[in-house]
Amino acid sequence: MKADEMIDYVLGQVEGAERERLERALGEDAESAARVESLRRAIHRLCDDGNSFERPPDLARRTVAFVARNRRRPASFADFVPVRVPFRWADFAVAASIFVAGVLTLLPAVQRSRERMSQAGCVFNLQQLGNSLGQYTSIKQLMPYPPSNQADIPAGAFAYILHDAGVLDDASLLDCPCNGPCPHVGSDLVGFDQLQKIRRTDGERYNRLVSFDYGYNIGYRHTSQASGALDDRASSQIPVIADQPNHDGLRIKDGNSINHGGRGQNVLFSDSSVRWLRTRMVSPVDPDLYLNNNQQPRPGIDAHDSVLVPSHTPFRGW
Repeated sequence: MKADEMIDYVLGQVEGAERERLERALGEDAESAARVESLRRAIHRLCDDGNSFERPPDLARRTVAFVARNRRRPASFADFVPVRVPFRWADFAVAASIFVAGVLTLLPAVQRSRERMSQAGCVFNLQQLGNSLGQYTSIKQLMPYPPSNQADIPAGAFAYILHDAGVLDDASLLDCPCNGPCPHVGSDLVGFDQLQKIRRTDGERYNRLVSFDYGYNIGYRHTSQASGALDDRASSQIPVIADQPNHDGLRIKDGNSINHGGRGQNVLFSDSSVRWLRTRMVSPVDPDLYLNNNQQPRPGIDAHDSVLVPSHTPFRGW
C-alpha cells in the first residue's frame, strides 16, 4: 500500500469499493497493517493534546458587542502600538553605533568625491578656455593683450578680448567650482570698449567684471625691453591660464592657489593641455608660476619666464 493511500485510509477519505480494497490489502500484508496502525496513533496524538477548555459564558453576545463598539469608534494611533516593544535599549545602542560608524565612514568619502568633481569641473573650464584661445590665436597669432598704451588694464580683460573676437560667450567658464561662485557668474560678458566705459562710470561693477578665479599670463619683456603678449607658439612649458594665486589684493603670497585649498593648481598651457601642478614650479628655467625670475608679479624677463597674476592685476603687474 502506498503512503498516500495509508493517510487517506486513516483520515477516512476513502469509501465504498476503494476502502474494501484497502482493507483486503491490509489483511494480507501484516507489515502494512502495522504501519497504518502506527500512523493512526500519531495522528490521534496530534489531534488530541489532552487539554479541554470550557467556553466562557455569554461569549457570543460579548463578541458581537465588542465588534459593534469598535466599528463606531475611529481608529487611533494607539491601536497600532504594540503593548510591549519587541526590542531593548541595548538594541537601540547597537543600531545607533552602527549608524554613527557608517556616517563617519561615509562623510569623508562624500567630501573626496565632491572635491574630485569640482576639480574635474575646473579642468573642463580651462579646456574650454583653451579652445577659445586656440580659435583666437589662429586669427591673431598672439595671445589676448591690450593696446600697448593701456598696460593698466587688468589681466582679466583677456576674457572680454576673446568675447569681442566671438570665441567666448560663457562667463561661467571663468569660475572655478572648487571655491564657490564668483559674483560675476550669470552676468553677460561685455565688449572690450564697453568694459572701458564701465570702468569710467561704474567702478563697483567694473571690479566685479574683472575679478574671477583664474590668473592670466601678462606676457614678457621683448628684446626692445617693452612688455608684450605671448605669441601663439604651442608648448607644454608655457602656462597661459591657471587657478589664481594666493594674494591679498596687493601682493602674491607664498603657497599654491587658494582655489584648491593650497593643494595645487590646474594649469592650461599654450599647447591646450591642462595639468595639475602640486607646486608653483613650471620648469627649471621657470621656477615660479606666479612671479617672474626677479621674484616680482610683473611681466617675465624673457620668453621662458611665465607670470600669471590675479585677474584684477594690471598687465604691467604690481
